[in-house]
Amino acid sequence: MKLTNKTKKMKKKFDSAIQARALLRLGTETWSRQAIHIHPSLKDRIASLRVRVEDLAWKCDPALLGFKSTRKIRPLRGMLGQRQALRALRLGLTVSSPGYNLFLCGLNGTESLRTIEEYVGSLHLPGQHVPERCYVQNFDDPQRPKLLNLPEGEGEKLLKGVTLVLKRLQKALQKKTEKQWRSVAKQVLEREFPGLIELFESSEARQWLEAWRRNLLDQIHNAVIEDFEVNLVNSGTQRVAPVVVERIPNTSNLFGWIGRRPIGEQAPAPHFTEIRGGSFLKADGGFLILNAADFYSLPSSWNMLKSCLKYGTLQIEDTDPSNPSRMGGLKPEPISLNVKVILLGDFELYDELFEADPDFRDIFKVRVDFDSEQTLSSLVLRREYPAFVARVCKENSLLPLSAPAVARVIELAMRKAGRKKKVTLQSWLMADLLREADYWARDARRRLITEQDVTKAELESNQRLNLVETKIAEMIMEGTILISTSGSRIGQVNGLAIYDMGDYLFGKPSRITAETAYGQGGIINIERESGFSGRSHDKGVQILGGFLRSRFAQRRPLNLTASVCFEQSYSGIDGDSASASEIYALLSSLAKLPLRQDIAVTGSMNQKGDIQPIGGVNEKIEGFFDCVRAGHPTGKEGVIIPRKNVNELMLRDDVVRAVKRGKFHIYAINTVEEGFEILTGLPAGRRRKDGTYTPHSAFALVDSRLEEITNGLRQFQAGEEDGGGP
Repeated sequence: MKLTNKTKKMKKKFDSAIQARALLRLGTETWSRQAIHIHPSLKDRIASLRVRVEDLAWKCDPALLGFKSTRKIRPLRGMLGQRQALRALRLGLTVSSPGYNLFLCGLNGTESLRTIEEYVGSLHLPGQHVPERCYVQNFDDPQRPKLLNLPEGEGEKLLKGVTLVLKRLQKALQKKTEKQWRSVAKQVLEREFPGLIELFESSEARQWLEAWRRNLLDQIHNAVIEDFEVNLVNSGTQRVAPVVVERIPNTSNLFGWIGRRPIGEQAPAPHFTEIRGGSFLKADGGFLILNAADFYSLPSSWNMLKSCLKYGTLQIEDTDPSNPSRMGGLKPEPISLNVKVILLGDFELYDELFEADPDFRDIFKVRVDFDSEQTLSSLVLRREYPAFVARVCKENSLLPLSAPAVARVIELAMRKAGRKKKVTLQSWLMADLLREADYWARDARRRLITEQDVTKAELESNQRLNLVETKIAEMIMEGTILISTSGSRIGQVNGLAIYDMGDYLFGKPSRITAETAYGQGGIINIERESGFSGRSHDKGVQILGGFLRSRFAQRRPLNLTASVCFEQSYSGIDGDSASASEIYALLSSLAKLPLRQDIAVTGSMNQKGDIQPIGGVNEKIEGFFDCVRAGHPTGKEGVIIPRKNVNELMLRDDVVRAVKRGKFHIYAINTVEEGFEILTGLPAGRRRKDGTYTPHSAFALVDSRLEEITNGLRQFQAGEEDGGGP
C-alpha cells in the first residue's frame, strides 16, 4: 500500500489533529488487553513461519574484497554492469541510417550524462567528413548571408587570406585621399589577389572571391570593411567523432545565434560575422548528448531539435535578444548536418513522448533500457564495485575508503536495489553517499573513509529528509493518530503503508477496520467512495470478494454487506499491498474473533488466497519497529510479510539485533490462512467434502456467521412477502 502524499497533502493530514483529539475526548477504545491464546496445535507451525535471523540482512565480509583500502585500486573504466544495454547502445551508435537516434531509458542526472559521455568517447568511433564552413556576405542579397562549404583547411586559409588583404588595403588607403582610393585599391588587389585565389581548389571559394574583389572595388568609397570579412563557424573533419554534451539546451546553446555588431557609427545590428554555431554544429559528424527532461521547460528547443533531425539541416535564426519570439532580418543559408542525438530520460517520459508525439518514434528508433540493478557476482563484489568506488573518489578528489567502508557501501547498494544478491546501478545515488562520507571523514580529521563515516552519511541523509516521518511518529505517540500495538480487537488490524515523498520513502502502520452486517451490498471500499482510492487499491478490494466466494460461497450465495476503511487517512491511497490486512479485518468481523494488535501485516493476495510479494518491505518493517520501540514494547511484537519478500530483506542493524534477542518477530507466509492463524491463535480450518469446515476452527466460525446472515435474509424476505415487513 502506497500513500502518495506530497507536502501540501501531508499538511492537510496534520491539520486533522484537532478532529482526532476531539475523538479521543469522547472515550477510550474498547478492545481487549488480554493476549491472544495460541492453540497448542499451532505453536510449532507458527514458529516455523518465523524468518531466520540470517535471512534478515546480508553482510559483506571485508576480507572477501582482498584489499585494505581503495588507494591502490584501479578506477573503473566505462560503465558498471549494463552489458545488454551497452550492446544496444553500440548498435545505435554505429548504424548510420536516418532516424537511428537513441533514447536511453533509466538514466537521469549529471552523473549519467558524464558517464555516457565518457563511454561514447572511449569507443573512439571514426569521425565523418565535415566541411569547413564560412559565412560570408551575399552581395546579391545581404539579408541572406552565404554559406561556403569548403574542403579541410580551406576555411582557415580563406579567413586568414581575406583578413590579411583587408589589413593591407586599409593601411594603403590611410595614406591617400578619397579620390585616390579606387586606383590604390586596384593596385593592392592586383598585387595580392592572384596569390590569394591560387590557395583554393574549391570552385565555391574561387567564385565568391571573384565577387568579393568586384564588389570591393565597386563600393570602395562607401564600403563597410566588416561586410567583406569572413566568418569561420566551424573547422573541418576530425579523426575521432566528436562527443558533445549540452546541459542547458536552450535554442541559442543548441542551435546557435546571431550576435549584434556596431557597423561604423550605427547602433549594433545583426551581422553575418556574428553568426555563432551551437552544440548541434559542434557535434556534426558525431554525437550530441542531452537530458530529455530539460525540454519540459524548453518546447521551442524540442521542436527545433526534431526539425534538424528530420531534415538534416540547421537554420541559425536571428532573434531579438530582448524579445526571443520576435524574428530579425537576417536569414543565413541553412547548414546540412549529420548528428546522432542521444537522449537520456526515464521510462515514463519515453512512453509519454512515444504516445503523444508522432515524430518521436520516427526520429528516435533506438531505445536502450538501462537496468537499475545488477547481480552481485564475485567479479562485481571483488573488482567492479570497488573499482567504481575508486573512480568516484578520483573524480571528486575524495579520501580513499577502507575495506570495511567499501563493504558497507556494497551493503547499502544492495538495500537500495531492494533485493538480495543485487546491487543498485544508480551511480549518482552512491556517488552522493561517498561524497557525504568523505565530508564526515574529513570532519573527524581522518585520512581514510571508514565504515562509520559511510553509515553516518546514510543516517544524516535520511534525517535531512524525514521531517514528515518524524511528524507522523509524534502524532502516533501523542495519540492523535490512533494506533494500537498491544491487546486485541475484532475487525481491526495494523496494516503497513509506504509514504512516498519523492526522494524519500518510509513506512508507518495504518489502522484498517472492517464492519459486516446483513445485506447484499457486497464489500464497500470507503476510500473509493470518498475519492481517496487509486485503481490498484480498488482492484485489491474487489479481490477480497473473490476470495470470500472461493472459500465460503460454494454451498450458498454470498450474502453480505461489509465496509473496509483506512482510518484517519485524508489523502490518496493506492496499491494492493493492504489486501491481506483487509481480508483479515473482514474475517475477524465475521467470525467475531479478535486480532492481535501487536502484529502488523503487509501483503497482497489473489482470489485463491495466495500471498503475493509487495514493495518497500524493509521500510514497512522498520516503520512498525520504530512505532513499537517508541511505546512500551513487550517483546512479542512483530510483522507478517509475504514469503516471497524474504529475499528482499536488508533490515537495519537495530531491527536485526531485536529479532536475534527475541524482542521482535518477523513471520513470512504463503497463504491467507497462515496469517489468520498467527493473528487469532486459532487453526484456520480445513474444508471437508460436504463444504463445511473442521469444527472449532476460525473459518468454521466465519462460515457459520455467513450461514446465519443468509438464513436471516431469507426470513426477512419471507416476512416482507407475507406482509410482515416494514
